[in-house]
Amino acid sequence: MPIVAVYGFTGTFDREPSHAYEHPVPGATHQCMLFLSQADEAPVEDLARAECERYGFGSVTFTGFGPLGAEVLESEQFRGFAGLWQEAMREGSALVFYPN
Repeated sequence: MPIVAVYGFTGTFDREPSHAYEHPVPGATHQCMLFLSQADEAPVEDLARAECERYGFGSVTFTGFGPLGAEVLESEQFRGFAGLWQEAMREGSALVFYPN
């Protein structure tokens, strides 16, 4: 069964996204979190980078990685990520960018 891993990254929104979402202003650099459905708990940076590019982000620098288990989503600290986890399981990925 696939798991969801979270990749923290910094990237510049510099290309046309293939995913429809409320994206940032072109040329802006943001800190982001990519929620990626993958086969196991090992980092897969090539796949994650390709997914970041599908969201329109280039010049990606990864800043963190960790699996996000469903049981963790019941804790107060991670409850807000439940929708992103579900979207990643359903669609393959989800992304959050933080405004500057």
